[in-house]
Amino acid sequence: MNYEPLTVDEFAMLERANGTNVIKIDDIWWTEVKPFFFRPLLPFREINPIFNKIPLKFLIGGYQHVVDSRIHSNSTMSFFAFDDIQNYSFDNLSSSRRNVIRRSLKNFSAKQMKDEKEFVNDAFKVYVSFYERTKYYYNKKRINKSYFSAWAEILFKFPKLMIIGTYHQDKLSAVSISFLIDENIIDATFFSDTQSQKMQVTDFILHTIRETASHSDAKYILRGMPSGKEGLDNAKLTRGCRLIKKPAYYKINPITSLGLKLFMKNSFTKIEVDD
Repeated sequence: MNYEPLTVDEFAMLERANGTNVIKIDDIWWTEVKPFFFRPLLPFREINPIFNKIPLKFLIGGYQHVVDSRIHSNSTMSFFAFDDIQNYSFDNLSSSRRNVIRRSLKNFSAKQMKDEKEFVNDAFKVYVSFYERTKYYYNKKRINKSYFSAWAEILFKFPKLMIIGTYHQDKLSAVSISFLIDENIIDATFFSDTQSQKMQVTDFILHTIRETASHSDAKYILRGMPSGKEGLDNAKLTRGCRLIKKPAYYKINPITSLGLKLFMKNSFTKIEVDD
C-alpha cells in the first residue's frame, strides 16, 4: 500500500460531493465548518490576513486561519498529529505500546479496498455496528444502505483515497479512509464493529497507517482538532499524537459573536482566543 498525492482541487470536489460547502477564493479553498463560519480546507495552510480577500458571506459570520508566527495573531488553532513520520518504528515504541500493538497484530490483517461492491456489502454492516455503539450524529443517514451506497460511489470516484479494510478471521471488522495532500496525511474516517474494539483494532489501524506513511514524504499525519471530549482527546495523546498549536487570526461579526455567546456557547469557546 502506498499513498498517491491528492490535489487540493480533488479534495475540494470530494468534500463538495459529500455535501460540504466549499468556496475557492483566488487559490485558497475554504470550508464552512459552522453556519457562516469558515476555515481553510487545508487547516495547516498559513494565510496572510492582509492579502486575504473576504467574501460577503464571511463578513456575515466569521473566519479563522493559521498565520505565520511573524504575523499578528489573535487566536490559536490546535491539531492532533503524528510527526517524525519517516522514523516510525515498532521497535522505538514504549514497551506498553508494543504489547498492545503486538496483541492487535495477532487478531487482524489489513488490505487496501479497491472494489466498490465489496465495500458496500461488507462495510455497511460495520458502519451500522459502529453507529449502534456510538450514536454518531454526523451523517446518520448512512445507516440507510441506499445512502451508504451513494457515499461509496463518491469515494470510489477518487482512487487516490487510501481505503484500508481491517479483517479478523477473513471478516471485515473496521474501515479507515485517509489520504496524502499538501505533504500531510489526513486521517479522515474510521469506523469499526463493536467486537473488534475489544481486540485493539484502533491501535492496529494506526500502526498500519503509520507504517504505510513512513514510506511517503508526509510531514504529519493529522488526526483532527481537539473535540473538547476529554476521553477522545486523551486517547489520541496516549497513542502518541502531539497537540500542535499554531498562531491564528480570526474575525467574527459582532452581532454573530453575541449570538454565539448567548445561544451556542460551546461552539464559541472552541475558538482558542489569545488573551
